[in-house]
Amino acid sequence: MSALLAAAVITALAQVPLLKDLESSFVQLHEQMGACVVNIDTQGSALEGDAEDLFHHFFNAPNAPEGKPQQPMPRPRGQGSGFIYDKQGHIITNNHVVEGAESITVKLWNGHEYPARAVGADPETDLAVIRIEATEDLSVARLGDSDSLKVGQFAMAIGSARGFEGSTSFGHISAVGREGLRGLAMQGLTFQNLIQTDAAINLGNSGGPLCNISGEVIGVNTAIVWGANSIGFAIPVNTVKNTVPQLIGGGRVTRGYLGVSIDDAKDFADAVGLPDKLGAIVKRVQAGTPAETAKIQIYDVVRKINGENVQGAEDLVRRISSFSPGTKIVLEIWRDGAPLSADVELRQRELSTVQPDREQFILGMRIRPLTAALAEKLGLAPDTAGVLITGIKPDSPAFEAKLADGDVITEVAKHPVKNPGELIEILKQTGVPGKSLLLQFVRGANEPDITVLRIPGS
Repeated sequence: MSALLAAAVITALAQVPLLKDLESSFVQLHEQMGACVVNIDTQGSALEGDAEDLFHHFFNAPNAPEGKPQQPMPRPRGQGSGFIYDKQGHIITNNHVVEGAESITVKLWNGHEYPARAVGADPETDLAVIRIEATEDLSVARLGDSDSLKVGQFAMAIGSARGFEGSTSFGHISAVGREGLRGLAMQGLTFQNLIQTDAAINLGNSGGPLCNISGEVIGVNTAIVWGANSIGFAIPVNTVKNTVPQLIGGGRVTRGYLGVSIDDAKDFADAVGLPDKLGAIVKRVQAGTPAETAKIQIYDVVRKINGENVQGAEDLVRRISSFSPGTKIVLEIWRDGAPLSADVELRQRELSTVQPDREQFILGMRIRPLTAALAEKLGLAPDTAGVLITGIKPDSPAFEAKLADGDVITEVAKHPVKNPGELIEILKQTGVPGKSLLLQFVRGANEPDITVLRIPGS
């Protein structure tokens, strides 16, 4: 045996104990966490009949060619995951797992099943709390600190992947602080700041924990990029820490509200004379809001909150929302080349202003009402009227028509449509099987476009 080969063998043998220790740690981690994770079955949910699983799909890849139809974004119900929060039987899961469910059944790691009731939900973080009345001692998950996460750390995802309860996969933290995922925002996930991981999470993992090597929950699995290799997202556990006590205490989350439409200041820095690229520029001030009362104006740049720098638009929204309604804050505003202060008393952020009605499926497209808040997120005028598409099924009439998630349908067969009910009624009245209808839509900030939508049939 050559000296080189002998050295390689010695090195490999020396690494075996280290690998065995690592393997043992993974096994112990699964054993430790498995008893905290539950399977969740729902019946009678908002999209009953479209239930394959319960997982957000996120398809807006940042490098996708502009104008190319995105892949479908289904978010059906039926089965998901969760983890035990306390000995009283509170369980954390995703809002989209239990939203609209008429009955919820929780199965523990030992096979014992309990009916569960909804305690509270927060669609804007996609978190929900349910509760069981268990007759046994429950294993409670330990919560970690998502603010201390580093890219490259080990991560473990556990849950009912494709219905296989207790499935475990290992990977790493791929990125932290993911924001601006438009596909998820359209589905109601307003507050993101998500953890990205390459731990293999699958359909059915929704609501299950993402854990670190110490056996602490660092996130709640909520989304995947369809067709990608192990790109998934989790809600940071520090968001859970801030949200869940409010859900248990009152069933909902209260947040401060300013009343402005904003964008990152960095693209406007030169035009408004900023000394750097920090802040959020005001594009519109809603009438009758705290911002109007404080005399905030279009072109103002919000630079600081209570003396602390504002990084950008997402940072401003997140921090304003972290205050309770009625809180008085001081904003530093940049206006006409100079800073000034504005005293603001925040009001309650009403969910009805940002959360649209339930989605529906027709001709391969998932549709929902277009609210002013969603129009703003899509870069449309606030008075835009139409029906928002949030998902397209492959090989469907909508897919063939080259429609995409994020498109807004404004006319069908030359008839204006303002809500899903009108769209469906027009299709019923004017659609002929085997024939096509003219359809007008808007994509992003572009001018209206037209296509043809084929009605299936002979």
